[in-house]
Amino acid sequence: GIIFGDNPEQGIVRGSAFLHPGLRFRLDYPQNWQIQNSPQQVVAKAPDADVFIVLQLIPKATGGNIQEVALASMQSAGFRPVDGQRTTINGLDAFVGVYQGQMEGLGAVASRAAHIAHNNQVYLLAGLVPAQGFEQVDSAFVQTIRSFRSLSAAEAENIHPNRLDLYTVRAGDTWQSIAGRSGGVVDAQTLAIMNNLQTGSQPQTGTRIKIVVGG
Repeated sequence: GIIFGDNPEQGIVRGSAFLHPGLRFRLDYPQNWQIQNSPQQVVAKAPDADVFIVLQLIPKATGGNIQEVALASMQSAGFRPVDGQRTTINGLDAFVGVYQGQMEGLGAVASRAAHIAHNNQVYLLAGLVPAQGFEQVDSAFVQTIRSFRSLSAAEAENIHPNRLDLYTVRAGDTWQSIAGRSGGVVDAQTLAIMNNLQTGSQPQTGTRIKIVVGG
């Protein structure tokens, strides 16, 4: 019954999606991107490329509309607006703009960034890439931004963490088959390591092992 991996109270990653039942939103990233969740922000990185999508909560200035909040937020981070417009994203008030700036380790960067108002909060969702590569990846930024949506109360209540359980190995079981029955929550190598066994071995029939049950 111990939680394995993300706790829904801090938001969870499910495949290419990030869901936060407490804050009641969902976001879908491109397939196969690496997603890292921390208390400060969620960062997704494209495979083998310096292309990032960052999600974070920003303070909302008193009395400012979403456009004013967006421009002030990006300016304070050192980004200059190139283009932008106020819009709605799945019914949420938003401002989406294209910006240019500098980042340590990347140099000159281009960004498509959305500031989205949701439940009295403002979220920044920004795609970042070295400036010369913007045109090649902008469609992925747009798709991710457009996926941001509210979760209903029922959807939020139905999100559960992955948990550890015990399982008795049956004849014919392999780490691969056991991992497959768990819905791919963990891979075969991880299961072996969790049970203090070599990754090249297979579980022995009749032994009790730790497995992960998907939420």
